[in-house]
Amino acid sequence: MPKRLPIGIPQSAEELTADWLTDALRGSSGPADARVVGFTTAEPGAGVGFSGLTVRVDLTWEPADPSLPATVLAKFPTDIASNRGLVESEGCYDREVDFYERFSDEFPTRIPRLLHAVRDPGRAWSSMERQFRILNRVPDWTARLIGRYSHKMVRPTKRRFAMLLEYVEGARVTPLDQVPPEADLQEVLRAQARIHAHWWRAPLLLDESPFGWRTCSQVPHILNGTYAVHRDAVVADYPDLLTPEVMRFADWVDANLTAVVDHLNDKMAFLHGDARSDNMLFTGVGTGEGLVLIDFGMVSSGRPAWDVGYLLSSTLPPGPSARSELLRLCADYHANLVAAGVASHSREQFRNDIDLCLGVQIHRMILTAAIFAGEGYGDATLAELWMRKVIDQLPEEFPVIGEVG
Repeated sequence: MPKRLPIGIPQSAEELTADWLTDALRGSSGPADARVVGFTTAEPGAGVGFSGLTVRVDLTWEPADPSLPATVLAKFPTDIASNRGLVESEGCYDREVDFYERFSDEFPTRIPRLLHAVRDPGRAWSSMERQFRILNRVPDWTARLIGRYSHKMVRPTKRRFAMLLEYVEGARVTPLDQVPPEADLQEVLRAQARIHAHWWRAPLLLDESPFGWRTCSQVPHILNGTYAVHRDAVVADYPDLLTPEVMRFADWVDANLTAVVDHLNDKMAFLHGDARSDNMLFTGVGTGEGLVLIDFGMVSSGRPAWDVGYLLSSTLPPGPSARSELLRLCADYHANLVAAGVASHSREQFRNDIDLCLGVQIHRMILTAAIFAGEGYGDATLAELWMRKVIDQLPEEFPVIGEVG
């Protein structure tokens, strides 16, 4: 097993010290003799995440210097053990560090500047790949057993992760229980098209880090087992939402999940992977101006519909017009993609892939309702909010798994 680094790495706001902040930040900018002599911490925004802890840190430097950051954002792993085990099984902490260390200097949309990142060594990628292959070949009964006890079996490691990022002052975010302004959605769609076109079919998308991590899941067979175990209980909890017609679609996705994941994992584009509205900051007021993308723990490569479907399925309000609004905004995205230079991906194929993504999302929300803790929004949970939205966007017919036309 990899050993821990022989240094202290704080894992919460309580473990931060002025000396650690000094050592981590002094080399990023400003005079080399400056020291942090005081700091305060606070929550940076609303909501309770299930993947990590994010802390605003206000700093007092001596000697004072305008080139030194007055405020930074500190990120640590979640302290909910069951959630952390599941998040680590998808490599989320490593993916975000890999992204910032490799792509932050050339990313085509603004992101917070990386000031410091440190993590204990992890397993070799070849070892993890072997584990994924084994898990995807276990008998169905084994997959169901793992699915039933995944929150206990997928245990967190003792690895330590910490990041310090630029704090974007005065930014606003749209929580998942609110609807983003049209201007914001359009700016995000334009940014997604720029990012996807920038590395379209680029050879680097074949690299191990961070693109060895697949779109949707590394172990769809284990998700099949988890779904089989928890499906009926979740349906019983949400009978008004998970109707027979909705479950017909979710069950079809489950029966074809490996093929759907393989299709969506086609390495066409660089994907943010977690394109929710609360991972988009704006410095303008309802104008779509000043977009800053955050939270790259699910970065991967795959078909561009994953990012777009993820965004729209989580943001568009439920109701009879949800499907038509989805198709309108998908057309806007595709026009942006073509304008950015990608002429080889037809709108028909893209819309088909969107419907596959919507199916994966309703499948995932059923699993989320069963096994994740946290992210409450008033009387609702993330799973319930997302289910209400995506259900009204689902197509009447099953999409094609593969190329259309």
